[in-house]
Amino acid sequence: MDKEQLQQAFTDVSALKFQEFEIALLVGTLIDSTLDLQTVRENFERFLASISESKIADVSQLLASFKQHGFGQTPMSSVDLSHSSLDWVLTQKQGIPITLSILLVEVARRLGFGGCGINFPGHFLARIDGVLVDPMSMRVIEVSDLDVATAPAMLIEATTTMVGLRMLNNIKAMYLQAQNWQQVLEIIDYQFAIDPNNPEVIASLHFERGECWQQLGVLSAARDEYTICAAICPYPELTSMAKEKANALVMTDEILH
Repeated sequence: MDKEQLQQAFTDVSALKFQEFEIALLVGTLIDSTLDLQTVRENFERFLASISESKIADVSQLLASFKQHGFGQTPMSSVDLSHSSLDWVLTQKQGIPITLSILLVEVARRLGFGGCGINFPGHFLARIDGVLVDPMSMRVIEVSDLDVATAPAMLIEATTTMVGLRMLNNIKAMYLQAQNWQQVLEIIDYQFAIDPNNPEVIASLHFERGECWQQLGVLSAARDEYTICAAICPYPELTSMAKEKANALVMTDEILH
């Protein structure tokens, strides 16, 4: 798929419920442009079949089966882009919490369990048949284990859109660390496609795009992005920051000219 087709695919999938697996497949194509999605789906079906060989009656048996297949055994020493790819996770039996959770939830649903991702800050979780699970260790956890006073408010079910945005945030963070501003802009474009009608998300993305253009020295584009952010942002603090940055770039432009 070219960029326009991929953006449309992100828009279409994010509008649907319970399509975390599909949106994760699309994210994988941003990591490896040669990725064959049909091959990944076939690998998943084989993995599902191997899990299904055992009679899985409850969550503990499901997690035990994942562990028997090599998941939750070896902690990662470092993280790179591949860990956001379901293809890599299926092959290596490792990944970051969100990709592992997506795999676990998809298997659980296929086996007849209720399942969803939990958009917990800093460490994505899963809920299978009402049981909270840490996908990194494939073990059941309690809310008290999270040691957060406001944990119940943070244990919200992750929609397809939330999953897509968070996966792309992980990739974007790596490009930001490498100061690869062009790649950051590319990822932001896909995030626009995933959630095009949420003013909170859109305003933040315009602000981030302004920062990227500023880093690249394209000050007129940066100013335009900050101006758009300020015009639509529902957050007073971010609105103020965007206005200040836009005004500063106007002054810079006047000095240069």
